[in-house]
Amino acid sequence: MLLPEGVVIDTITGTVSPSTSSYVKRVSELRGIYRDAAALDDFVSCNGDVVAYEVIDYRKPESDLAFGTTIMSPGKIGDEYFMTRGHFHVRRDCVELYYTQVGHGTLLLESRDGEVRTVDMKPGVCAFIPPDWAHRSVNTGAGKLIFVWVCAADAGHEYGGILERGMRRFVVERDGRAELVPHPKYPA
Repeated sequence: MLLPEGVVIDTITGTVSPSTSSYVKRVSELRGIYRDAAALDDFVSCNGDVVAYEVIDYRKPESDLAFGTTIMSPGKIGDEYFMTRGHFHVRRDCVELYYTQVGHGTLLLESRDGEVRTVDMKPGVCAFIPPDWAHRSVNTGAGKLIFVWVCAADAGHEYGGILERGMRRFVVERDGRAELVPHPKYPA
């Protein structure tokens, strides 16, 4: 039987207590998602293999809901901001919510038929991610980007397609501002 439980999500650090698991992604582990491989090598050579982001989960056994936080570091590889890998859900009927607590970013979304949308990520914004849309978070701010996510516990993550072909747009810095630019693999 499931029993009620309070879970504390720190509004400044993004820590989750209690948590059931966590993982970090270092910049070198994101090789292949950035356009400029040489810029990634240069970044790691100059700055070390820093943590790009951390995910902290709370998954109660037998529950149909999971939630947690993603804590993204600020930074750029060439002109591209630090980002998550991006994924679809294995269960194609699942929605997900992202509630931004700290920082500024762009939620990049792409439908399976190629439609691209974005949602500004800033404190107080709760982004709705519809079923069967790939999503990638991009930290466009000078500090950490921290958001709470909520989805079906069995939604699953499908990373393969995004890692192989990339998303149709990149979020880059142009004249000190975030800008969406087309991926050269796809027609504009």
